[in-house]
Amino acid sequence: MTCRSLSILVTGAAGYIGSALVRELLAQGRRVTAVDSMLFGDRALAELAHHPRLQILRMDIRGLRREHLTGMQALIDLAGLSSDPVSELDPSWNGLAHHHAQVRLARLARSCGVSRHLLISSCDVYGQRPGQSLNELTPPHPLTRHAHGVLHTEAAVLPLAGDGFAPVVLRLGQVFGRSARMRFDLTINAMTLSALRLRSVTLDQGGQRRRAHLHVRDAVSALTAVLDAPVNNISRQIFDISHLTLCTAEIAEALRQTLGSHLRIVVDGAAPDPHDLAPEGRKAHDLLGFRPQVSLREGLEEVLAGLDHGAITDSPETHAARWVHEILALGREIRATVSTPSGLHPAASIRSGTGQALRLQ
Repeated sequence: MTCRSLSILVTGAAGYIGSALVRELLAQGRRVTAVDSMLFGDRALAELAHHPRLQILRMDIRGLRREHLTGMQALIDLAGLSSDPVSELDPSWNGLAHHHAQVRLARLARSCGVSRHLLISSCDVYGQRPGQSLNELTPPHPLTRHAHGVLHTEAAVLPLAGDGFAPVVLRLGQVFGRSARMRFDLTINAMTLSALRLRSVTLDQGGQRRRAHLHVRDAVSALTAVLDAPVNNISRQIFDISHLTLCTAEIAEALRQTLGSHLRIVVDGAAPDPHDLAPEGRKAHDLLGFRPQVSLREGLEEVLAGLDHGAITDSPETHAARWVHEILALGREIRATVSTPSGLHPAASIRSGTGQALRLQ
C-alpha cells in the first residue's frame, strides 16, 4: 500500500485547520473519515458531502469506537481546545471533553492497529521567552490553562509509542489565512478584519506583542509531511511548526502597505503578553522536509479579498470563545432543570447566523 492510499481519520475535521486538511488529503487521493461534532456548523464540509472517498461522521470524539478506527492507517487529532479564551470558559468541560477524550482516543487507536497518530499541540507550552530562540529540547513553561492542558495530553500520548504505533506531536504557531471555516479570533485574522471594516487596528503592549505564526496551508503541509515521512523519523517525536515570528506592529505595517496609508494604527499599553516566543522549527525542516511557503502578505490579501467579495463572512461562529460561551450558557440553563449523567453536558441546540441548528452533546 502506498502512502497516498492510506485511510485516514481526522477529528475536528470541520474546523479551521481540519476543513483545509480534509480537502488536501482528498486532493492527494487519500481516503478520509472526517469526524466533528459540528459545534461551529457543518458548512465547511458541506460541498464535500458526496465525495466518493470521504465519510463524514457528525459526532463527539467520545463516541468513537473500534469500528470507526479499524482499518485506519493514521489518525490526525485536531479536536483539542483551540485557544486560551475557550479553555477558560469551563475548566471541568475542558478536562472531560478534551484531555481525557484525546488520551482515550490515542489508546483506542493503538489497540486498533492505527500506525500513525498525529496529535496537534501548541507552541504556547513554552510560555513567555522574550528574545529567546526555542526548540523541542527547551523545557516547557506553560502559563495558561490551555498550555497546561495540551502539555498534559502530550505527556500521556507520547509514551504509548511501540508495537507498530507511532504517536507524534506537532506544536503549531498561531494559524492565519483563509479557510472554509474561518476564524476571526486569531491575531492576524482579527487585525485584518478590523483593518478592513474599521480602517483601524489597535496594538497593545506598544505593538511589541510577539509570537510565532503559520499560514493554514502550511499547517496542512506539515501534517501531510508527517504522513509521508519514514516512521522512524516521527515516532514519539515533537515538532515545532511555525514560520513567521512577528510582533503586532509588524503585522499592522503589512496591513497598511496592503490597504493604504489611510489605515489608522492605535498604540495602547497593557500587561505583558504570555506568548512572546520564537520557535526555530529546524527539526521539522531536517526530519520532515517541511518548508513553509505562504507569506504574510499573501495571507492578508486572500482574507481581504474573501471579505470584499463576500466569499467569507464575519459570522458569530468565527469567534470561537464567544460562540462556545453562548452554548455553555444555554447548557447551564438546561442543566438547572434537567438531570443529566455526571460530568456530561446535555444536548443543547442553538442557531447560528445562517439559521443552521447545532447540537452540543
